[in-house]
Formats: sequence, structure tokens, C-alpha cells
Amino acid sequence: MLLWARVAGVLGLSALLMGSKIIIYVPAGGSVVSSSGLFACAAGEVCTIDIDERYFSETFTAEAEPGYEFSGWGNRADAVCRDSRDPYCRALDDGPFADREVMQSQLRSAGTLTMHPSFAATGRAVPASGSRFEVRSFHRTRYYPVSGDSQAELWAQLHGAANPLEPDREAGVKPLGLASFRYEYDYVSSFGENTSSCRVDSGTLKLHFETVLPQLAAGQRASDELQSRWQPLQEHITEHEAGHHAIYRQLVTQVPQVMSGLGAVPCQQLDQAVHMAVEETVAAIRRASANYDEHHGGENYLAFSR
Repeated sequence: MLLWARVAGVLGLSALLMGSKIIIYVPAGGSVVSSSGLFACAAGEVCTIDIDERYFSETFTAEAEPGYEFSGWGNRADAVCRDSRDPYCRALDDGPFADREVMQSQLRSAGTLTMHPSFAATGRAVPASGSRFEVRSFHRTRYYPVSGDSQAELWAQLHGAANPLEPDREAGVKPLGLASFRYEYDYVSSFGENTSSCRVDSGTLKLHFETVLPQLAAGQRASDELQSRWQPLQEHITEHEAGHHAIYRQLVTQVPQVMSGLGAVPCQQLDQAVHMAVEETVAAIRRASANYDEHHGGENYLAFSR
């Protein structure tokens, strides 16, 4: 499983990003997606992204749903791309912030930046479903450094001690990247048709997404030829892990749907019914993730290893 974040040229003010977070508040009518595919936030979701200043470089795109149009980024003091009507937010695309006012706001807010996209209905919008679930997601990407003066040395590092991942049980070798998730949920019940039946009224869902990726070690001076082979490999790993996260993110909508869709059941059975419904949904997502691995080969790995 994989994912890729372009290497940022960290200059001068890079320390401002150390330990920083971006919190994205997405209203009804659209979503926000990052250029690497690592980060995506759906309508009604609040996403928190931990930033590693050494590697973080992303363009965030606001994507309107049918019947809506993007109307601009919010203007809070700590907001990225504030007051812009360009759906492509590039403020974090080239390493350290270019906007000094944004940087000062970042310092004042203890390392936290926000994004506030807005979407306006065009008259053909489908009314929002009115979900009573609060959805929050948390995203973290960790990198392990690899170094070497040749392709063979880098390949040995990727499969050796530099790689902190556990070997795949079936393949017997370490994966080069890993995408994973964990989840938490809670709900509030209400009576159904009578006082002996209950249903899910509202709730909360928290999803924690983590990605582990390789990066050339700081100070690594790779030749142009080695760089030309490394970059496609790293991009392939990133894109692959992004594919896993795209599958995992289906839980953002599916878990609230299955909990609400249970309908009324005997009150004493509601906890078990909710648990089973959520577990079945998660199991289906894990199967889809495993199937994705089977059908997306490692031709870029093979090309690099030769």
C-alpha cells in the first residue's frame, strides 16, 4: 500500500511548519482533495492533517458537487488561501509559506492553520441529506530515510534495516509503504415505533489514517540517473497507498449510513446490531483493500530493482 508527498525544498522559514497542523472544515456542497491523493475531506467532514515540514508540499483543490459551485476560501485570520476564489489552493505547494501574513497567523495560532472552503447552490442542487453524524478524520504521514550511492544500495535499504515495516506474511518481504486506518464511533439512540424499540438517532465517527513512506535521507546526493529511477518508484508507492486511502475513506459515508439504516430494533439488541453492522462494513472495506493489492502490480518496483 502506498502514497506520495512531493519533497518540499525546505528553506529559511521551514521551522514554522514543524509540528504544525492543518484543519479543514468542509461544508455541504463539495469536498477538498490534495494533489498527492493522500488527503481528502468530504462534505460535512472536519479533517486534521499533521504536517512534516521536511516533505510536505501539496496543492489543495476544492471540488464542488453537482448542483453547487465553489464560492471561495474563508477569511479567518489563520486560514490558508483566505479570500481567494481560485479552487486551487497552492499556498503550501512549494514548501515554506510565501505569504508573510499567513505565516504570522500560523505562529499566533500555535502551529495550526485552517481551511474554509465554501460552496453555493446553483439552483439544481440536491438538498443535503441532513446527517446527524459528526465526522472527523485525522491524517498522519511518517517517512523512513533510505540512503546509498547506487541503485543496489538503495534497494537493499528499502528491504533491510532502514525499513521499519513488518514483512508481508504471504510475500515474505517488507512492503515499501503502508496505508492503515483505525476508527472510533459512538451514537445516541432514540425510541422507534414504541418504547420497546430503538434506533440510532445521531452519533460521531472518528477515522485515523496513517501512511508510512520511504524518502531519500537528508543530505543524500544522488546522481541524476539514480534520481531518475528513484522518483518514479517513490511516486508509484505514493499513488498506490493513495489508492488504499481512497478505499478506506468510503467509511466516512458508509458507517453513518449503515448505523442510521438499521431502523428500529428491540432496544436491548441495538448495541449488538450497531456493532455487527459497523464490523461488516469495515470488513468489506478491508477486503476491497486486499483486492486492490492483488490487481495493482509492482512493475515500478521491478524496474527499479533491475
